[in-house]
This record gives sequence, C-alpha cells and structure tokens, in this order.
Amino acid sequence: MSYYTRLELQWDDADYAHGSLTPQLIAEAAKSFVVSNGWSLDVLKDLLASAEEKGLDRPGYNSIYAELLIAMLREISLAFPSVTFFARGVGEEMFDTWARDIRAGEVHREFGPFEPAE
Repeated sequence: MSYYTRLELQWDDADYAHGSLTPQLIAEAAKSFVVSNGWSLDVLKDLLASAEEKGLDRPGYNSIYAELLIAMLREISLAFPSVTFFARGVGEEMFDTWARDIRAGEVHREFGPFEPAE
C-alpha cells in the first residue's frame, strides 16, 4: 500500500557562517539517513522539491510517515546547527497534518500529527 506526504521545507540561515544554505546541501546532508533506512533515493528528489518550495505542489515520500520524516529533518538540522528549519507535512488522511520548528536536532515547536501512523 502506498501513502504519500506533501512536505514544505523552509529555513532561516541568517546565522549560517558559510553563506546561504542550498537545497542541494540539504539533500546531501540527508543521504546517509535515507540510505541507512533502506529508502529509495527518490526520497532525495522529494526532499529537493520540498527545499525548492515545490513540496506542497506534489506528493512524495512514498510510505514514509510523519515520525520518520521528522527524524530525517532532525538529522539534517544536525548538519547545520546554526540554521532553523521550518517544516509542514500534509499526509493523505485529513488529520495527518503537522509542523515542526527544528534547530540543531532539537524540536522547538511542534503541531500534530493528529492521527498516529499505522
């Protein structure tokens, strides 16, 4: 069974010492997490789309539920501890909606999801 999530990803890199953070750097930071979880590398394409402000326009992250997406985002944020990430996910189920504010691997604000993963 497939299940898709739309993911919007933004960030505040004002404190990032190496200039502006790019979608490519974010995808590179996620690669080891994606591989270690045995996910398809298509997840990196989905992540690029999310980081390029196209995440709400298309479904992606097939069969990867909110908890694992949030874990991936926390891992990405560890690679850029001075950057604050803002993520919003919308799954196929009506109440599978969530948002996170993450910095240095820690969730600072959270909202949802309202339905647990199956």
